[in-house]
Amino acid sequence: MTEAERPWAQLALAVGGLCWIGWSLATIVTGSADGSVRLLVGASGFVLAVGLLGVVLRLPWIYQFPGGEGCGFALLGGLAFAVGQWSRVLLGGTGWFAEGIVALGVLGLSGGTVLLAAGVVRARRVPPWLGVALLVGTVLFLGFGNGDGLRAWLAPPLGLAWLALGGYLLRYPEQPSGHLEPSAISR
Repeated sequence: MTEAERPWAQLALAVGGLCWIGWSLATIVTGSADGSVRLLVGASGFVLAVGLLGVVLRLPWIYQFPGGEGCGFALLGGLAFAVGQWSRVLLGGTGWFAEGIVALGVLGLSGGTVLLAAGVVRARRVPPWLGVALLVGTVLFLGFGNGDGLRAWLAPPLGLAWLALGGYLLRYPEQPSGHLEPSAISR
């Protein structure tokens, strides 16, 4: 396997999904998202941004509208999400700067993910359920709020969707659409 064939982008999406699942489950168990959990929250946004950058660079089919634009918005949103979460830890709490950056990050990440989900379904290069999972996970995550009570269970589905997309692309990096069921391939 040459350097160009290594699926680092797909691996980054899968690891970003695992980090997302990790921080959301840690929030459920501990009841709060402070300290080391915030560092993991920021890491999930950063790793997802790296994965999305790789997806844009390595998978030309993603450029079909709205997938490429969605990757770009989600990439910038993931970076802002990471910077905002890490600044919350470094600044010792919540300030208007950190809250504003996190809000922009959530807006970019969720909006970009919705566009990417539509692009994934439209492109028919991966199973359409992966795009649907990204859409449903994003909608649920927007109801997450501060993670109290049952609302804390709204974050893990988005991490599972990122893990599933990265895992599928990792498993079939050469031509993902060659492994679809015939009914999923557009004619």
